[in-house]
Amino acid sequence: MPSSEARTRILAFAAHVGRADPESPEVTARRRNWLSPEGEVTEEGLALVMALEEQSATRTVFRGNF
Repeated sequence: MPSSEARTRILAFAAHVGRADPESPEVTARRRNWLSPEGEVTEEGLALVMALEEQSATRTVFRGNF
């Protein structure tokens, strides 16, 4: 998966989990170490994307399609 696609998925998920947080999805992703301070995808970010990918065929009752 290209880095830009992984970054897009991370930011979408960060927006979902950070809804109550007034900060931007990028700040949420950096705080959770999914993105580096420079905005690059980290190992933790790749692990998140892979975990979300593994759930792509599951029901999406409690989460969005990421």
